[in-house]
Amino acid sequence: MLGDVKDELPLKPLADEKPAPTPAPPWVALASAWLGLITLFCTILLMFLPGSRNPRLELERIRQYSLADRFLPVPAYLSVVSLFVGIVVIWQMRKEPRPLPDAMVAQRVQAYVGLFITLVAITLLYAFVRKHSGPV
Repeated sequence: MLGDVKDELPLKPLADEKPAPTPAPPWVALASAWLGLITLFCTILLMFLPGSRNPRLELERIRQYSLADRFLPVPAYLSVVSLFVGIVVIWQMRKEPRPLPDAMVAQRVQAYVGLFITLVAITLLYAFVRKHSGPV
């Protein structure tokens, strides 16, 4: 009785073919480069805004926060959005057949430029905040 049973599994494994991710639209790569530039501009603008003279009074809610302190989240959050958009463009191209078409190569270059400019802005931002934060 057992000799008649075939040694096959009743269930067959699923095929490993997953659909390729849909590439991001061209405007997303362009937005990555522009968001990087806007982030760099906001970081440089932050360096020229008047900062606090007495942070203790600001933390104790006796004085209002300085303009630089209120503007600091803008380049910080813009940098996160810019990095996300650039990474999305590159990540969705990972399974495209090589060599890439010229349009996708241009989008990839735009994403890399946006990421590079954003990383420069982040470096400037953190260096500026570290320089003006006082003793640790």
